[in-house]
Amino acid sequence: MHKLTIHKMGPVEQCELECVPFLTLTGFQASGKSTIAKAIYFFRTIKEDFIELAQRQAFHLIPIGGLDDDYDLGYGLSLEKGLQRFLREKFFRVFGPMYGVSSEMRMQYYFTKACSVAVSCTQDYEQANCRAEKIKVTFSDALKRFLREKNQSFSATPAGIPDQEKKLLESELQQMFDDRCGVVYIPAGRSMLTLLSQQFSYIYATMHDAQKESLDLCTRDYLERILRLRPEFQEGLLGLQQYTVRGERLAADITQQALDLISLILRGTYQYKSGEEQIRLKSGNYVKINFSSSGQQECVWILNLLFYYLLQKKPMLFIIEEPESHLFPESQKLITELIALVNHCGNEILLTTHSPYVLGTLNNLLYAHTLKPCFCKKAAGVIPESFWLDDAKFDAWFVQEGAIENCMDEEIQMIQNERIDEISKVINNDFDRLLELQNAGVEGGGKECR
Repeated sequence: MHKLTIHKMGPVEQCELECVPFLTLTGFQASGKSTIAKAIYFFRTIKEDFIELAQRQAFHLIPIGGLDDDYDLGYGLSLEKGLQRFLREKFFRVFGPMYGVSSEMRMQYYFTKACSVAVSCTQDYEQANCRAEKIKVTFSDALKRFLREKNQSFSATPAGIPDQEKKLLESELQQMFDDRCGVVYIPAGRSMLTLLSQQFSYIYATMHDAQKESLDLCTRDYLERILRLRPEFQEGLLGLQQYTVRGERLAADITQQALDLISLILRGTYQYKSGEEQIRLKSGNYVKINFSSSGQQECVWILNLLFYYLLQKKPMLFIIEEPESHLFPESQKLITELIALVNHCGNEILLTTHSPYVLGTLNNLLYAHTLKPCFCKKAAGVIPESFWLDDAKFDAWFVQEGAIENCMDEEIQMIQNERIDEISKVINNDFDRLLELQNAGVEGGGKECR
């Protein structure tokens, strides 16, 4: 099982957790949830970095005008040295300049016992002349051997890299990293990006590379994914149903459950038509996405991406920050059930949330799975079985003051109620104190008010 460790990285002082198929992070803002999520993104996308570098390396064997300029980025080096250089640069693209970062910073991700990648500060971090010299990337011995074996593994032709070679290397990478999943990062603060939807294609196209680099890599990945996929939605979600994988389609009942949930959450259906994003209403009218509600703007591309990749039937890790943003409590429940449905279909989830409604819904889905077989049919009438969560593949952590604390109740294998009700306890405590003041005044004859 995958494991992540973090030491003195941003707000996170110490963190060690196993990356189960459904991982939930909750806790106060600025406590480190996003740092942990970005760290997992950084490591889990190394497979894609490997493929990219291998292709670049292959094309250097056949000189093609312009590609030699990439030599400085490490594409002309061995895969091992090139990947180290690439990951050092990627670190700053994901986490930013890291002003004031501790010289003791260290992150390590264990894909298997033998395969791991570590990132740490160099000994001369403070005196380093360029940012690439501030960071050290270390591969485990098994991964080093693999990188050396696969050095110059692609044969480049004028038509590109043969598909058979790509598929073989992808398969070997999945085995080496014990990871079949692609990665989709859905950041917080989505409504502003959606609000600028009509103008964003132009804005992004006219940005210089340096300006694009100023966006953190997770946000940039999200934006480029949307721009790339929008044309696929010309016929809306129903049009996407024509997708098949090896001649197979997603089960009709699962597709319908997903569509029903999306319709209830969005209060309409999404469509990209005539170069603009629209929410089609039941009445047949539509509203442009930049004039829709903030809740619709926040959730629309969570829904679109989940449904799109669900139909693709390719395992994905969805890293979703605050899916509850700007949504009514009932819609928070529904979007959590949709995420659980996607997990049920073989995808992995990393969820950050502040919402007691999201956590409460997760508990219901966990509880439904624990019921005795004789109650299962009746339970499925309350919550469809395709939404249920297996506690053996689920974990939840509370992040605060630079550390993480597991918040699963060991006895019942559900999220601890006190964590869900953390803020409610504070509010209720204030009310109880005010009530005590009033009762004391009544008992004292109201002397304090005279």
